[in-house]
Amino acid sequence: MAETDAPSLQPGESRSNDSGERRGCSAGGRLVQLRRRVAEPGFVVVADAEPRPEVPTEVITTEWAVANAAFDRLMKEY
Repeated sequence: MAETDAPSLQPGESRSNDSGERRGCSAGGRLVQLRRRVAEPGFVVVADAEPRPEVPTEVITTEWAVANAAFDRLMKEY
């Protein structure tokens, strides 16, 4: 993913690159990323936040739709 200057993103804003990987600033100002996995097939979605029992800070999946849904959820929850 081309590096995006995270501070330039406003809360709730996200950007994606040509391969569909996404980077965003959550509603609470946290960095959220959806990236393709390198070592194995699939995707990883992470939020730069303290984990909470009801909302994980990392989701690993092989399904594109699941990864996008997780990205959207972390953008709202954190």
